[in-house]
Amino acid sequence: MDSNLEKILKEFELLKGQFVIISYSEIERLVAIGDDGEDYYYITFNGRDFRWSTCVGRVMPLKGYLRDMDYNELVRLAELNHYDKMDFEAFTRAFVDWKNSLSSTKSFFHTEFCFRLERSNPKT
Repeated sequence: MDSNLEKILKEFELLKGQFVIISYSEIERLVAIGDDGEDYYYITFNGRDFRWSTCVGRVMPLKGYLRDMDYNELVRLAELNHYDKMDFEAFTRAFVDWKNSLSSTKSFFHTEFCFRLERSNPKT
């Protein structure tokens, strides 16, 4: 495993499932690390769709940087609006279809997908 991938996977382990800022403007959940044979990608989920963003850029973590009450508001809204929290069976079917659609490409995943969503401080 090359050293860049090792760094990316370590970062993923720290941030998986959390809200991050991606592409310097979007707040999404970091759910996996992918590869298309040319580059490594942060795979994020906005509650409806997946995005592949090159690991050449950065993800900016929010948990522990935002006030707990503000981060927890993001979690609360996701629990109400994100497909994986609203209708897990329908989401699972759509997710499997999406992953299967990638089988005809060179894309693959270095991590399991993580849809765990935790509050910043369980007391708040």
